[in-house]
Amino acid sequence: MRDFKQDLKATGYIHRPLPLDNSRSFEKQQLERENITERRPLTKSFQSWQQRGRGEIHKTDATVTLLSPTRYDSWEEGAPEDGDYVNFGDVGAYLSIPREDWSAFTQIKLDISADCINVVNPNLTITLENDGEIKIPDIYNREGTHVINLEGQAKRTYVLDISNLPRDVVTGIRIFSGANGSYMNLTGQLSYTVSDLYLEKNEQFTSAKGWQAPKNQIVFSHIGYHPEYSKTAIINREDFSATTFELKTEDQIVFQSEIQETKAETGTFGLLDFSEVKEPGTYYLQINDTKTPEFQIGTVSNLKAHSLWKSLNFIFCERCGCPVHGIHGTCHEDLTVEYKGSLVSFNGGWHDAGDLSQQLVQTAEVTSSLFEAAETVKDQPELYLRLIEEGEWGIDFILKTRLDGGDRVTSAGITRWTDNRIGTMDDAVPRIHNSPYDNFLITGLLAKIIKSLPKDYAMRPQLLQVVKEDYQYALAGFEMTGFKHEPIFWEHTYNTSKSLFLATMAWTAALMYQLTIEDNYQEQMTEWFESLLECQEQEGLQLTDGTVLKGMFYRDETHNVFQHFNHQAREHLYALAFEEVFAASTNQEQVANWQERANDYGDYLDYLGQFTDPYPMYASGIYKEDEWQDKESFYKQHLLVDEEAETSYQEQLKQGIQIGEGLYIKRFPVWFSFRGNNGILLSMGKSAAVMGRLLDRQKLLDKGHQQLQWMVGKNPFGQSMIYGEGYNYPQQYSVSSGEIIGEMPVGMQTFGNEDQPYWPQFNNATYKEVWVGIAGKWLSLVAELIKYEKGD
Repeated sequence: MRDFKQDLKATGYIHRPLPLDNSRSFEKQQLERENITERRPLTKSFQSWQQRGRGEIHKTDATVTLLSPTRYDSWEEGAPEDGDYVNFGDVGAYLSIPREDWSAFTQIKLDISADCINVVNPNLTITLENDGEIKIPDIYNREGTHVINLEGQAKRTYVLDISNLPRDVVTGIRIFSGANGSYMNLTGQLSYTVSDLYLEKNEQFTSAKGWQAPKNQIVFSHIGYHPEYSKTAIINREDFSATTFELKTEDQIVFQSEIQETKAETGTFGLLDFSEVKEPGTYYLQINDTKTPEFQIGTVSNLKAHSLWKSLNFIFCERCGCPVHGIHGTCHEDLTVEYKGSLVSFNGGWHDAGDLSQQLVQTAEVTSSLFEAAETVKDQPELYLRLIEEGEWGIDFILKTRLDGGDRVTSAGITRWTDNRIGTMDDAVPRIHNSPYDNFLITGLLAKIIKSLPKDYAMRPQLLQVVKEDYQYALAGFEMTGFKHEPIFWEHTYNTSKSLFLATMAWTAALMYQLTIEDNYQEQMTEWFESLLECQEQEGLQLTDGTVLKGMFYRDETHNVFQHFNHQAREHLYALAFEEVFAASTNQEQVANWQERANDYGDYLDYLGQFTDPYPMYASGIYKEDEWQDKESFYKQHLLVDEEAETSYQEQLKQGIQIGEGLYIKRFPVWFSFRGNNGILLSMGKSAAVMGRLLDRQKLLDKGHQQLQWMVGKNPFGQSMIYGEGYNYPQQYSVSSGEIIGEMPVGMQTFGNEDQPYWPQFNNATYKEVWVGIAGKWLSLVAELIKYEKGD
């Protein structure tokens, strides 16, 4: 195990990437545990493989080699003429398979070596095709594709678990890699050699679907437990004959109790409850010979200290326009757009995800989270200063993308390393919008940053001038267009509802009032907040079990469609609106009335917390069975879908839990192409923590903390979703920059129309795509919990 503190110092406190640590990775354990009972070559000779795409392939009986330049002077056939969101093409090899049934096999094993030159992150992608009852790839081209980020270029063995993939009528397998540009535009070459390709049956394959705990394992929180919050672990009761468990430290039993049997909608489980243990320290759980690795009981500040550094490391490694040691040089200097006769540069901030796209709103939200986290760790000067420094990189991008009168350069769809030369064919043209919503949101994010800064902060006067100007631009735009919000669907705020618009405006106005003490902000805040509450369920819906449910928000005051999120998630803005409006209001009678609405919202969050017991994951929300009939709302919420999605909506809803006439709870969202719920959980966790602190409700704070636990081990697969944090963390879809310590994916998905967790080794977008927005939300939720812990 690496010494984290030494690694941290060696990076200059994250001025170069933390070294990769795969000692606890899923892939390492996968090879160590395997028990192969059947094996056969996938092909007798590689001579039967066919070339697909660009470049060339060289074949022998024992190998196939993929060769290609890293860039071309033209786009691949079928690509958009402007090169939006494409690379230079793929080089690949394809094997046609005569409709074979692979159901008896659980994994594919192959050896890969590389001889790449100036390639940023050598990687190879595998796609499996199935023409059986369930088609692979699926209609969204997500299922059945996996990217292997190579561990160096030397020959290594890699394994791909296919045990949960439909494979009853396999028709083909494709191996390919993308020509994606090269390091600093130096002449580059892709060269990958595949050999020893086998189908195998591994008796130790990993379940990737459902709620039941992994066989003979104890599911626990790898990032530990807070002394004052609940502390549980989970087992499959059928795997253990013992009736008791032990909590130990250094082989000394400190607590022993019965294993409780708990029955829930998700199944029957064994529950190990040690909530009464409050003494900080290092512990492990044991049942007979089965032990967990060590974990801690301690404060949020202590438990999350390493994760804050690791989140910061991931964000830093995604910097755009800045050389990152060992990953890439200065990049994307040719992302420019013409504006009023001049050229505006758009590199900076952070790459959005596993690809290289750039989103202003995403960078702005991450920037705010960095300053928010910094405010809570002033007692740790190295971390405090480094968070501020990284946040200033984000502020620079927010300021450089401001144009005139509320115009902003907002986004660029890009998934390649460009040549940095303005005017060549590989340039990408960013988009420009004047969106009142985006202007209100970014103004609020900057205002929140200013509120946290010391009075003598060098840029504070300039930032205050910016938010005053931008607020007026947002207001002027809103007075012209109202709640109409029509940027193209690639913008990260496309799914914004009227109620979320109102929450954002009220929150921003409340912050502006606190910064300026100018009455007009307070008046606007009050008007918008009152309108927001008209979008909240106040009377209550009668449920089948007699519960009266209220407190949740609808998308608007008509109460036709509930507010829920399926990818982009800003649930926390409702809670932040309550918090800042309470702080900015001088009418105590009014605040007392609003307090009731806040408690109703807290009750709704409490209600959603029960449906995945004994796991801590929040259910995604309440749905009406006829929401799909509101076509304008439906197609705003769900991108890249056709009319088939309307039928799928109804099928997905029936997989949820009916709680009343025409009303359902979905544990996972209704979703289609864009799947993964970490952003949703962290946003809901932030809401719970804010409301818990605001209303002094410990249960909400506990639930907020538990969303972090879900991401790091306390889930049905016992896996950490943060690379390098905890145990059993898998490779993710980080295809452009490679594996990064602290990277976090979009989140766990479902298979097809089901409503149970699905987490295969396959790491395609979007569910396993790394996303800086998740790291930002992690920082924000941790900061909220630390804030309460310190009594702020």
